[in-house]
Amino acid sequence: MKFGVILHKTTMNLGDDIQTYASMQHLPSVDYIVERENTDSFHSENNEPVAVIMSAWWMWQKWNWPPAECIVPKLVSMHMNNYTIYRKASPIYDEWLQGVGGKFFRENGPIGVRDKTSLDFFNERGFECYFSGCITLTLPQQKKTPDAGQYVCLVDLNPALESKARELLKDTGLEIRVLSHHCDYRKSDATFEERMKTVEDLLTQYQNAKFVITRRLHVSLPCLAMQVPVLSVVNMNDVGNSTRWAPYAEWLHYVADEDFKAGNFDYDFNNPPENKKTYLQTRENLTADIKAFVDEMKECDLPIEQVKKVSYTEEEARIWQNELMHFTLEKWLHQNRGMLNERNKYKKQVEQYQKLLKEKGIPDDVQNEWMKKEGRTMHFCRKVYAVALSIGEKTHQEETVKKIAQKAKKIIKKEK
Repeated sequence: MKFGVILHKTTMNLGDDIQTYASMQHLPSVDYIVERENTDSFHSENNEPVAVIMSAWWMWQKWNWPPAECIVPKLVSMHMNNYTIYRKASPIYDEWLQGVGGKFFRENGPIGVRDKTSLDFFNERGFECYFSGCITLTLPQQKKTPDAGQYVCLVDLNPALESKARELLKDTGLEIRVLSHHCDYRKSDATFEERMKTVEDLLTQYQNAKFVITRRLHVSLPCLAMQVPVLSVVNMNDVGNSTRWAPYAEWLHYVADEDFKAGNFDYDFNNPPENKKTYLQTRENLTADIKAFVDEMKECDLPIEQVKKVSYTEEEARIWQNELMHFTLEKWLHQNRGMLNERNKYKKQVEQYQKLLKEKGIPDDVQNEWMKKEGRTMHFCRKVYAVALSIGEKTHQEETVKKIAQKAKKIIKKEK
């Protein structure tokens, strides 16, 4: 059987490419590149089966589900994008886990996830799942370089943290290398090979550092895997961090931002401690699980009809996908129709307010500047200005819109 890897083609975070690189290390070959956000439209030659380790941050584009029939998935190291799952502005919540979308998981399961939030997400919906850990925990060590142990890497620290780190490092004699996982492949013509070379070069820098200080999960976990001392600066009490970092926090040396800036932590920069070993069992289990999958697929030369585990056909999957799109969009439009009607109701009124403002000699650029200061919508701001002006309030360009708005609100309240 042929093998493919998941790639987030337009990523702005090298952590995505590090996960792709980690998957590659388990495969005998990379015959196909599967774009993460378009697995449903993936095509193999003659619909031949393609074994794919499904490690990624999934479901940014929830309509592009389930994956194409020819993909034979290994469901490990999966993270669900909870941002749009729970945002009420999204037209789709967890409907993609119903019908055919849910069958994909149930019939290809169990589902290996890399964080507690994803584990809870699937458990609450009755799916068989378990904590597999992140695939970056399985990374191999990189080659040694002549400058090994002579520098420290500061990765994506904010200015205040970087300044404090430099202060703490000034007497160590270590070179300071400031690195980042920020990238922009949205309009890049970089080849897959070039992107993986970038990852390898970056990991090699981490491998040969005396130690690493970072706020990035996909710096901390690769350092664990490669046995590079790492100090993670992260506020575990923040919801956004606790969802992705649990249970890794227990495996890491970490410190909260404020404690780091205050020097309130115990980590010897001259003799950094070894990483904890508590991650090793998860690494070994995940490595063995993937190896068993790859070994089985290597020996398989059957057509996809005899390999796939799902009970639905490709045609049924795409019909369901189309119906899901129509259903969720219609529901979303229905829920927001009242808001749209309200907006149309005030359309003419807004035009009257705009005319009034011009008559009062307030140019558009001044209105816009006031709006920015208050951070309110243009329509609301103009309405507030109009009320304030109409009752003879004294206005000056140097006044903040907040003051005007507060006065106008009081008058509106009295009139009601």
